[in-house]
Amino acid sequence: MARPFVYTLREFDENSVMVGSSPRFDMYGCEFGWGRAVAARSGGANKFDGKISMYPGWEGGGSMDVELCLVPENMAALERDEEFMGAVSPPVEMEVLLEGIN
Repeated sequence: MARPFVYTLREFDENSVMVGSSPRFDMYGCEFGWGRAVAARSGGANKFDGKISMYPGWEGGGSMDVELCLVPENMAALERDEEFMGAVSPPVEMEVLLEGIN
């Protein structure tokens, strides 16, 4: 890459879509001696309304884990959207995750 460039958020308007990261990184395959991870998160440093982070799912088989950051009023509107709510899975309970590890 002759002239690398880093984009910043201020270069995009509010309707822009940015995609980053890589689905090749095995979020749940990293072993630090504590056992298999039960969740993947992006951390608190870069949160803003409308940010979406997607990871290969804990369950495998083509599943996806999605982290969506919304201000409360936008989250409430999304929860009222019947089409959206009919398409998403409820979160997996912690007990189910832990059973899958053992």
